[in-house]
Amino acid sequence: MQPPLLFPPRFATGDTIGIAAPASPPDQPGIIDEAIARFTAQGFKVKPGKHLRMRDGYLAGGDEERAEDINALFADPEVRGIFALRGGYGSCRILPLLDYAAIRANPKPFVGYSDLTAMQLAILVKTGLVTFHGSNASSAFQPGNIAACRRMLMDSDGSRGTLCGGSEILFSRNDAQGANVNTIVPGRATGQLLGGNMTCLLRLLATPYAPDFHDAILFLEDTGEKAYRIDGMFTHLRLAGILSQIGGLVLGQFDHADPAEQARITACLQREAGRIGVPCVSGAPIGHFPGQIIVPQGAQAELDATQAPFRFVPCKRRYV
Repeated sequence: MQPPLLFPPRFATGDTIGIAAPASPPDQPGIIDEAIARFTAQGFKVKPGKHLRMRDGYLAGGDEERAEDINALFADPEVRGIFALRGGYGSCRILPLLDYAAIRANPKPFVGYSDLTAMQLAILVKTGLVTFHGSNASSAFQPGNIAACRRMLMDSDGSRGTLCGGSEILFSRNDAQGANVNTIVPGRATGQLLGGNMTCLLRLLATPYAPDFHDAILFLEDTGEKAYRIDGMFTHLRLAGILSQIGGLVLGQFDHADPAEQARITACLQREAGRIGVPCVSGAPIGHFPGQIIVPQGAQAELDATQAPFRFVPCKRRYV
């Protein structure tokens, strides 16, 4: 059973931000230095994980080293937020090695996307901590997403903030970060935000790290997958009983370089969403997309698929 939700404090200019690589190494070593320079330019101090520059084939070091960096950065009182360097593959391998008691005892924003979906959902299930599905360190605070990063993650008034002081809109039809948001199934839904990268989410099913999807607003994205594979992933979710449980569906970016394949993907998404039948929007600015927003994994939200905004339900409790 998931512990009570725990909201981390926002971080502010001048804070120390940790960067770890719990999945794959960067394609080019200079990406690490570029990320550190970009965070420093935003006024942050940066604490790299001890093993940040390690490489073990397609992994950014051994499982023990990658988990050690995550555990150490959560336990470090100087670190006020943690960004994953990049996705790729490997986060699911270290889930049994994470110190969930220490993570709950030291709540702080943990930000990443793609392969980090597995770690975010595991942290939510084991600790109740709300994490943030959004830009990795290799892409955060760039022109396309700097506004979203600052609005969702940073403190603007010295109070360390609340998760949402009102009904904060994550995106709407008129302000979708350049994405083309469309209604597939009209209606409204309220529930816990759960999801992320579709491929990585499926790796958690039938494990101790899978969340309870009852009445959830499921948000999904993926990249480079063919239509038949996306069809297969929806089929997997259906056979596992997940799609009959959810209350709403938000489809983010499902991009493919081949226009013909992209058309098949679009048709697949529309067909599957219609079959599920819950309120649904597509084309949301979530996923492998320069203007992607920051989504609080585990927070309560309201989806209005008639007008197509996606908003927080007002939350009375403050960050701890």
